[in-house]
Amino acid sequence: PPAVNGRPPALTAAGAATLIAAAGTAASTLSALNAACALFLVLEAATPL
Repeated sequence: PPAVNGRPPALTAAGAATLIAAAGTAASTLSALNAACALFLVLEAATPL
């Protein structure tokens, strides 16, 4: 039967792909946030105020 909440069951190939995609999205978001913080800190340190 189809999943009620719109997500495939985790123990199927589609469910595993969904979980891997979600983990990849989360890792990408954290990487972008880390890069933004590093850029901000570098610019703040390099700006004479």
